[in-house]
Amino acid sequence: MYAIFRAKGKQFRAVPDAKLRIPTLDAEPGDTVTFDEVLLMEHDGDVRVGTPALDGASVEAEVVGHGRGDKIVVYKMKRRKGYRKKQGHRQGYTEIRIVEIGFPGGKTKKAAKKAEAKEPEPEEPVAEAEAEVAPEAASAAPAVEETAEAGDEAEPDITPAALELAEEHGLDVTEIEGTGKDGRILKSDVDKAIKEQEEG
Repeated sequence: MYAIFRAKGKQFRAVPDAKLRIPTLDAEPGDTVTFDEVLLMEHDGDVRVGTPALDGASVEAEVVGHGRGDKIVVYKMKRRKGYRKKQGHRQGYTEIRIVEIGFPGGKTKKAAKKAEAKEPEPEEPVAEAEAEVAPEAASAAPAVEETAEAGDEAEPDITPAALELAEEHGLDVTEIEGTGKDGRILKSDVDKAIKEQEEG
């Protein structure tokens, strides 16, 4: 979980309990500051991008302290003019610690977890509805059995090539034993039946 927010014209990546150094803020150590300009947010794989900022999202942080960064030396000169200038600079910063990341809609990370924990479980179907459906299911069961019986009396499962060969030799496909998957009659089974017929 993280959020990208903007502060003092710069963008920062916020992670819970992370410490960041941002441009100097007018706040005392221990104060709590809130950044409302959240540009992007990710939580449990769900990424939300603002246009440019997300409505209702925020980043809450605690001011740890103030300081100054490493010295940067700036040197200037002009040829044949005798101009030389050397100057040092240390940029000030405010160190903050990310306390909370607020979701769009005003929910914080803790509030979102509580809301997920309090989600009601799906209600069980009403007993009366089950009683009404049961007779219909019971009446539908015999129809399924009848269909299965009708399917058993239908022609056996046979490949097109085997069926064509059996018809050419006048064989009854119901008397041929299939060796294929789920008893399917193959061409080799028909060839065997033809040989048995010729030998007989």
